[in-house]
Amino acid sequence: MPIKKMTPPKKNVFLDIDTAYSKGLIIVCMAAALLIIFGLAFNRVKIEDPRPELTHITSITIRELGAFTVKVEAGMFIKNFPSFDVAKNKFIIDSVVWFEYNADEVMPETIDHFTIDRGSILSKSPADIRITGNRIFAKYNVIFSVSCDLYYRRFPFNDHRLVILLANNNVTPEEMYYTTDKTAFQIAPNIFPTDWTLFGLDVDAGYQELKLDPQDASKKIQNPKALFIINIVKASTRKLLLIFLPIFSAVFFSLFSFTLNIANVVGKTSLALSAVTALLGYRFVLEQMIPNVGYFTTTDEVYLFLLIMAFIIFIFQLFITRKFMVRSEEEKKALKGKLDPLEITNRNGFLLLSLLFITTCAYLLLK
Repeated sequence: MPIKKMTPPKKNVFLDIDTAYSKGLIIVCMAAALLIIFGLAFNRVKIEDPRPELTHITSITIRELGAFTVKVEAGMFIKNFPSFDVAKNKFIIDSVVWFEYNADEVMPETIDHFTIDRGSILSKSPADIRITGNRIFAKYNVIFSVSCDLYYRRFPFNDHRLVILLANNNVTPEEMYYTTDKTAFQIAPNIFPTDWTLFGLDVDAGYQELKLDPQDASKKIQNPKALFIINIVKASTRKLLLIFLPIFSAVFFSLFSFTLNIANVVGKTSLALSAVTALLGYRFVLEQMIPNVGYFTTTDEVYLFLLIMAFIIFIFQLFITRKFMVRSEEEKKALKGKLDPLEITNRNGFLLLSLLFITTCAYLLLK
């Protein structure tokens, strides 16, 4: 009875890690994992901008300041933002600033000398005064520019705190101090750019002290101040896509070089090299998008890592293809029917670099 020749079962190309299909599937899974990571980083609300510290006026400090100190209620209504540029830290605010106080305690001229810390008043209307009994309500139409102490370390994932510090440098807390509450600070609806949305408002009041000579306690300046805070959170993924989509696409192209056969010398090195050149060229575009700060932002860290990653892949492919090209005929004959060591190196390099890529990106985006 003739013996039938047994044929080995065919490998499933989708389960064999050495096939282009399996490597391509891994790359797709990494892309899906990155989308989840980006979603987590984008939806997390984290405001790290510093908040000015004020010394609060209490019944004890009033006794310390003296019996002649005057309470003035301060408030603000923001009508519009003629300029709202978070990346350049430039804000122009069209507002109504108002004060309420007793007519026999403070002069209107004193109230009129208010200023904006870290900003400049571009235009201010004369006071519109309304008198009710002994109370004076004075409001001003004010357009002012202001720069805030913004923290860009996690750009473009940062949420921000915009600080408006209303001050009167012509008086001291012994003469006058501000009070305010959350109902005294309001913003007109639908005036924020589409990239940002309002997360909440906050207010505070008190005074700040500036020591002119640390050795002499008497040499100091104290001014009453009212603090108005606007908390904003990111609302659009447009800038996120403009920044990260091109640079991540370049690295994914370089990863696809691992799906090519090692005999495809030109294809493997060309794909790897194109990622390096694309990242180097896109840096000039990124410089126009990111804030001009003296420290590394998340965008800088991710870009630098991806550039190093793309360069490592290029060197790796250059090494593999060089080894393949210098093989002698004897080596080629000896490898017939055997698993090519260069293919094993190509596979292991792909797995190692893929793991490094996804774990490092997750750390940089979520830290």
